[in-house]
Amino acid sequence: MKSKAEVRRNINMGGAYVNGEKITIEEAQNLSQLIKDKAFLNKYLVIRFEFNQFLYEVTNATPIEQLIEQLVEINNLRIIIDRLAVSIEDLATHGVMKPEELRGLSEPEVIKQTMETLSNDKKKYCEPPVPKNGERYNQDPSAYRYGLILNEQVTNMMIEQVVQAKQAISKENVALKKNLVASQLKQQIDLLRGAVMIAYPGYYGLPEWEPAKLILENQFQFEGREFDVGDYLEAKNTSLWWAGKELLRSKLLRDYTGKNEKTKIIAKLTKTGSSAPAREPMIDQETHKKMLSYYYKKQEENKKKMMRINT
Repeated sequence: MKSKAEVRRNINMGGAYVNGEKITIEEAQNLSQLIKDKAFLNKYLVIRFEFNQFLYEVTNATPIEQLIEQLVEINNLRIIIDRLAVSIEDLATHGVMKPEELRGLSEPEVIKQTMETLSNDKKKYCEPPVPKNGERYNQDPSAYRYGLILNEQVTNMMIEQVVQAKQAISKENVALKKNLVASQLKQQIDLLRGAVMIAYPGYYGLPEWEPAKLILENQFQFEGREFDVGDYLEAKNTSLWWAGKELLRSKLLRDYTGKNEKTKIIAKLTKTGSSAPAREPMIDQETHKKMLSYYYKKQEENKKKMMRINT
């Protein structure tokens, strides 16, 4: 492990390396602070996707095969939470979902004609709901939902739980150095389940096609869909990449990253057989902006010096 003085010296010289890999100035500064705080007890993996990322803590003695299973579990739990949170938010703000045949329809005559083609099981959910017990209307602009929502106290409770769940899986947790743990994510799912059960005890009043109900009853099809937080993966068909290399399942993490436990690496998960992910840029966008600003400032200073010399 490099000493604090060595890390600071590398940073001041404009470069820093972890296990032979050059890292950004910001990452080097964070590493120096973590050494100072003695908080970096294990390796931290920043798992990145095209638009998302999360932080995970692991020891370097972990087999790659086991690590992939752990990361896939975290990845998939994040996707489940994200989809469930969005579904509950929609349920709280616009009410239950219409049958597939009626979604997007708003003209009464068209709705009436379509209803005549539905089965009796679906027809019972097609009649416009009647408000009761403090319920109110909030029209769904997409016409996918009926727009009848529960009383304000219950809907606020649902939204608060959704906000908490979204914060738990936010990519901003990487900057906050909050690593994800599967048990904590499962707890968020239980809390979301509790919010739905309070609003709709025993799922009473929710049709069989309601996404929140399908997810909570493990009937939602995640495979083959696209999600903002990443791809839903299967451990046996997933590869882990770091520094432009695919990490072999038969190896240990330390076979690639060295024996040093107190390290941070940026890795990527991909579906096995897909092309290698693009390597991380040597500097991030924020650091690049600061560098451009610095060089522009120096350029302006040099121009002023030249003007003084000429005069």
